[in-house]
Amino acid sequence: MLQSLKLRPGITKDITDLSNSGGWYDSDKVRFRLGYPETIGGWQKKTETPYLGEARTLHQWTTLDGTNYTAIGTNLKLYVESGGNLYDITPIRRTVTLSANPFQTQSTSNGKLTVIDVANESVLNDFVTFSGATAFDNYTTGMLNAEFQIIEILSADTYTVEVTGVTSATAGVSGGGAAVEAAYQINTGADTQTLGNGWGTGSWGRGTWGSDSSSSVSTGQIRIWSIDNFGEDLIAAYRGGAIYVWDASVGTGTRAQELSSIAGANQAPTVCLGIIVSEIDRHLIAFGANPHGSTEQDLLLVRWCNAEDLLEWEDLTANTAGSQRISSGSQIIAWTRVRQEIPIWTDIGRNSMAFTGPPYVFGFNLMAEGISVIGPNAIAEDKNTVYWMDYNTFRFDDGSVGTLPCPVQSYVFNNMNSTQRYKVFAGSNSRYNEIWWFYPSVNSEENDSYVAFNYIDNVWFIGTLERTAWWDPEFTGYPIAAGGGYLWFHEYGVNADGGAMDFYIEGSDLQILEGDNFCFIPRIIPDITFTGANETPEVTYKILRRNYPGEDFTTGYTSTVGVGTTQKNVRVRGRQFALRVEGGQQNMGIRLGTTRVDIQPDGGKT
Repeated sequence: MLQSLKLRPGITKDITDLSNSGGWYDSDKVRFRLGYPETIGGWQKKTETPYLGEARTLHQWTTLDGTNYTAIGTNLKLYVESGGNLYDITPIRRTVTLSANPFQTQSTSNGKLTVIDVANESVLNDFVTFSGATAFDNYTTGMLNAEFQIIEILSADTYTVEVTGVTSATAGVSGGGAAVEAAYQINTGADTQTLGNGWGTGSWGRGTWGSDSSSSVSTGQIRIWSIDNFGEDLIAAYRGGAIYVWDASVGTGTRAQELSSIAGANQAPTVCLGIIVSEIDRHLIAFGANPHGSTEQDLLLVRWCNAEDLLEWEDLTANTAGSQRISSGSQIIAWTRVRQEIPIWTDIGRNSMAFTGPPYVFGFNLMAEGISVIGPNAIAEDKNTVYWMDYNTFRFDDGSVGTLPCPVQSYVFNNMNSTQRYKVFAGSNSRYNEIWWFYPSVNSEENDSYVAFNYIDNVWFIGTLERTAWWDPEFTGYPIAAGGGYLWFHEYGVNADGGAMDFYIEGSDLQILEGDNFCFIPRIIPDITFTGANETPEVTYKILRRNYPGEDFTTGYTSTVGVGTTQKNVRVRGRQFALRVEGGQQNMGIRLGTTRVDIQPDGGKT
């Protein structure tokens, strides 16, 4: 008797295989559309030159002359990309003329140099550019007058760089001349989160009352940028740092500069958690900023500049600059922009910031308590609804806050490296009505997995992909993602950077009646459509079998299915079975339909 395997759309992993009978249980690189599985779109490099560090933020905008830019914030650099080319606009924190002959050779076998600069305030992996140096020993002017990354901190006054191209030197020789200038870029940031125990952790109180691992606080903050544009100008700030401005009209040969150092700046914040630009009246808003007249950061203070004026931050009756302290929580975690409102998440609630006009300019309201967000980038918006990942659930806000039922919720959070949760990045894929969250799996310190939600079909799916940031398509026509040092076009054909994209999807257990009897499968009739340019595409169909839920599956049948395959004769016997389809060929994608299986009773109990 032929039985149609029209399995329920979406992946369900939070119940057992058998309990999910009639559904799909696992997948990778497969989405659901119109109720049926299909491979996700492929990806192709947008940039050929790798950026340095790990990108945590992307932002796209267009200048008045029609130039399209993508800003990239990594733990080491700040870039803008245009036309596939990367331009380093990392701000300079200090420029100084060094004492005479500041370089000293360390070895006869390599190009390592000790650099002397009293109280230089550098950290490991910082970048410094030297100019004005003269040749000495086997070091030429071209070798010395370049950008270097600091590879060792020797003391508060000395550090090590390595000059390429030097094969031999005389150890202990000083040189470089009397006019060496050093331009230090802003200190680099960490790429691995270090968590310590915050209030409420440990065994505070009687017994273990008060213990809560989610109360851990960051003691080693990873570098996370927030980036926006104020007209043509790029505005960028990293968490716990200053605000920087890059003037696109000056060109890609210039660097961003600190807002508070620009001539005419008045009371501009010198430290904050991040920024955003309001849609109405164009105020630059700084979150977790230092108050007027103080350099001490207030993690709950929101400040904004005068309308249309990046430089004026003093709260005067004659302007619209101002500030407001969030009333609950210990710090602001995240924010976004939607529906003429700026939602703000603290560690204990969701707040609303909305433009009201003078005299208060912005109004603030607490919208929900007892909720938070797992990281600064774990929020995405599409079609006027905000979606985010909380510490142990998924939430949405379409005018009121709700919780998303998620059949892979336990799987995701149990499979996540929670110490690296600030790396979670959410992005919308509006073409397919999807929200994606990229996260580090339990044995990884970097994003290597994803969970995605189709909010029209109300289905979830999972898989593996190394992506650290995402931007939904605007002028590119394709979503842009960052990962492995490159920007990638996504939903671009069917290939993985020109090669085969491996995928699979596996169903849950099926059985006859209550599973008392064995069943025999002599035939399957596949239903599959191939996409892409491959002229001889093939996938592998597997029938997995077992007799009891506690047993591991064994493969009862495996065969390839291609264009024109009408049916496959098989011989599989067991109480429970599952269908698995997998593949991976260049220039090939698939859409699965309704596979039919000839199932016959075959014997009784054993």
